Amino acid sequence: MVYTAIFAALPTFAVYADDDKVEYHWNVIADSEGLWNMTAGRGAWNGLLTVEGGVSPWEDGMVEASAIASYTTGTVIDDIQGVSNLDAGESRAFRLLKLGIGQQWGDWTLFAGLRNIDYDYFTTNYTSFFTGSSYGNYPTLSINHLLPTYPLSALGIHAEYEPIDDIVIKESLYTGSASDRFDRQFRIRPADDGFFNIGSVTYTADAEDEDFTPASYMLSYSIARMPEEYGMQMHYALFGNIEQPVVTVRGMQLGVMVQGSWCPGEPMCRGYTALAMLGEWRGGMMAGIACNRVFAVDGDESDLEFTFSYPFLRYFTLTPSLHCVFTEGSRCNVVGMLRVSFAIGQ
Repeated sequence: MVYTAIFAALPTFAVYADDDKVEYHWNVIADSEGLWNMTAGRGAWNGLLTVEGGVSPWEDGMVEASAIASYTTGTVIDDIQGVSNLDAGESRAFRLLKLGIGQQWGDWTLFAGLRNIDYDYFTTNYTSFFTGSSYGNYPTLSINHLLPTYPLSALGIHAEYEPIDDIVIKESLYTGSASDRFDRQFRIRPADDGFFNIGSVTYTADAEDEDFTPASYMLSYSIARMPEEYGMQMHYALFGNIEQPVVTVRGMQLGVMVQGSWCPGEPMCRGYTALAMLGEWRGGMMAGIACNRVFAVDGDESDLEFTFSYPFLRYFTLTPSLHCVFTEGSRCNVVGMLRVSFAIGQ
């Protein structure tokens, strides 16, 4: 099984102290999820605690850090994509995901240190709503090679440039030693570990209503040289994500999401497509249906997902979900999930 999980986007809250001009933020998110494979009669539980924070000791600069603790009782299905984006594999009480320094100069932002690519390239309102792993991490990347995505990270340099309003260009270069272990995370050995490069161009339309997700269009690429233990092969991928509102009526916005990715050559995974329809209500309630398909050497697989998200008591969100997973050579597995999330921050 490939662990390609990505958790919900962390909200960012900034606090300013007028006396000493200190800016800081922190967030804590706790997720608990029960799963039941109705076809095979198997159950499991996943838990995730995420802590994130940053402080600005100088003008337009920020020192940032984040870490997670993840727990699981096992898996309920032997699928290709990963039916739950909370599943981090081995239970571990501490994983460091981010530790570094960022600086902004006009239209440019630069970060150097330990980081992963989730927030920069995969996490949006639509992709983080669904509970399947592939919506937040393209299988053409995660299946084919090691990369710094949840629950792994690596040393790297991340740059963003906003040449005009609504358009953001991103570029990141990481070491090929993505890991959740200190002895690999902080080492720089390009001859043995290779590298991972990713970039994107994103256009985000002005929001007509701040309560709803605006239209956005992203085109990305990646180039990776595998670590020595994987044979030092080169991998390339193109991928894109479109999120388009369709209609707003009576306090509800209906939108669609389209994803696609392609990896040339003879990789383990050569392609991926997804289509989703979502409804957003004022107050944060969401509902959606999505279908994806991955084209892999081990067999093609499709996942039909129905998900509903309901925020309550200010800090909590309840998310029931139903997956119908069709893996080549296997019967369809129907998996029910119930997730409760708690989030605070400032």
